[in-house]
Amino acid sequence: MKKVTLFFTFAIAILLSPLATAQTELRILDDMGTRFSDVNDSGIGVLTNGYYNFITGELSELEPEATGTVAINNDGNIAGYMYYDEPNFIQQAAYRIDDIWKGIGFLPEQDPETDTYTTYAISQNSKYITGQTHIGLNYGGFLYDTDTETLTGIFDPEGEAAALYTVNSEGIAGGWVDRPDGGGTLRVPAYRTTDGEIHLIPEQLPEESGVNAISYITDNNIMVGDYEFAPFIYDLNEDTFTSFEVPGDALSAAFTQISDNGVAVGYAEVEFQIRDAIVYHPSIDEQPVFLTDLLNDRGIEINTPDGLLGTAIAISPNGEYIVGWVNGPPMFAEGWILYIDDLILGTENLTSETITAYPNPVRDILNISANNVDNVAIYTITGQKVMDVANTNQIDFSGMSNGVYLVKIFTERNIETVKVIKE
Repeated sequence: MKKVTLFFTFAIAILLSPLATAQTELRILDDMGTRFSDVNDSGIGVLTNGYYNFITGELSELEPEATGTVAINNDGNIAGYMYYDEPNFIQQAAYRIDDIWKGIGFLPEQDPETDTYTTYAISQNSKYITGQTHIGLNYGGFLYDTDTETLTGIFDPEGEAAALYTVNSEGIAGGWVDRPDGGGTLRVPAYRTTDGEIHLIPEQLPEESGVNAISYITDNNIMVGDYEFAPFIYDLNEDTFTSFEVPGDALSAAFTQISDNGVAVGYAEVEFQIRDAIVYHPSIDEQPVFLTDLLNDRGIEINTPDGLLGTAIAISPNGEYIVGWVNGPPMFAEGWILYIDDLILGTENLTSETITAYPNPVRDILNISANNVDNVAIYTITGQKVMDVANTNQIDFSGMSNGVYLVKIFTERNIETVKVIKE
């Protein structure tokens, strides 16, 4: 298989970029049907019909017992499909743990010949598989426990359709439910907690019908998705819902996934059925930006037919790999994988000065070891600015809520973002 490799090394900081020693590499797989659906911290991406290893550059086929893949976690375990009845081409949701594929089967009240499954996610601890299923015309989500091998149907108690797109290691699953809107149904972002309750976010129903769904939830209970054609981040721990602007003149936008260090990716519909990938982190901008612009500004050419990256569908938990596919019919689209290293979250050095923040975790005073600190901006992991102070090497955290914060430090020749835990 041929591939296009675009490589750029940020070696001469002053002349080329404020980033030093960072490396970014974009690979576009130009065979049809190579679109990515997920990626882990090791750079192992899953395609609809195989796997791609960024480190080795190798594409490998599905195991013979599997019929498709959709998600991967950091243990290398997979969610996907396998046959339930191969002679009659009946598939079931399935998973691979420790290189062994198993099917999840069907609910007792389901008919395998007519009731189908769509697999969407596997939790990082490999305990849960989730997706959508139905009993006749009653559509809902499912949750499968790989430890107990228990399959649970998750149907909306109000009788409307629903789906689950994502699940974390606690078993909190997110997706959408329908609600009446006077002329049919209206999708609403929703999540299900471990007590079986379904919760809508935000509390008010959307006024416009769109996808309106939670697309991903981290193990830190940070959710992303889209609401009324715009991307959002929801922090379950703090119960804060943040809606973002649609970049440029795009028609709509959505976040598809967020890393554990707060880098959100997704897409914007720039024209009818034409997308371009977006990325967000407070160290870049207060609003999402086009990923193509971020790369072009750093000298990386997007060598696709339309010069766009199409859909960014996933980012690894450590924020180092982003995957997606170029514009075109998704079933036949070419995939791409981007290694960003510290392009977004790393040190933006113009000198060899090293900036540190201590103690970390912090209870009261955070000390910054840097000369001539001009400004310090502090953000929650969801990107909300909570503090902005100037000309100080000590930050008082005593009044802050416990949790993870991003501390962006500006000096005369440096900009660095440090993740700090408040205890």
